[in-house]
Amino acid sequence: MSRFPVDRSDVVEFMASASQYLGRPDLPAPKDVFDFGEDKPHVSDELLSLAIQRKKTATTTWPVPSQRYWNVGDLSVILDGSGKPSALMRTIELKECKFRDVEEEFGLAEAEGTFEEYRKNHFYWYGRHGQKDSTGKMFGEDSMVLCERFEILYPPKPGEETTTGDENVSGPVEGRP
Repeated sequence: MSRFPVDRSDVVEFMASASQYLGRPDLPAPKDVFDFGEDKPHVSDELLSLAIQRKKTATTTWPVPSQRYWNVGDLSVILDGSGKPSALMRTIELKECKFRDVEEEFGLAEAEGTFEEYRKNHFYWYGRHGQKDSTGKMFGEDSMVLCERFEILYPPKPGEETTTGDENVSGPVEGRP
């Protein structure tokens, strides 16, 4: 289940704006509503900004949900640090692997600095509250993570505020009936 309700009135309004911008009155509801920084609003805002600029195109999840409620092709709404819906993304790839096996290119796609900084930041982030996975283990090199690549569909990239007519977003949403 999504961390935040997908049927919140502000999310529904945001999706209506995205649908209108994209020329997609049949845009499916999001499968997930989340923020990148959870309890750190400034982190949420920084990472959201990188995603909207199309610099951040990947994110890592730990622990991996036992029942994933989104998949490739599904839409998600990203919230800013104050909890306001601010971006619509589509998942384009999901891959589970041990943290030690995350490829450098993927780590760099998170736009958090060098690959070493990506690794250091994730050890800090996942270890800061003593969180454990479903097996009772703390985050480490052998932890299974979910590596997700995404594309931002809305809002437009800064400087490209007009409708693009991109056939990629006007056709069916991949992976959806």
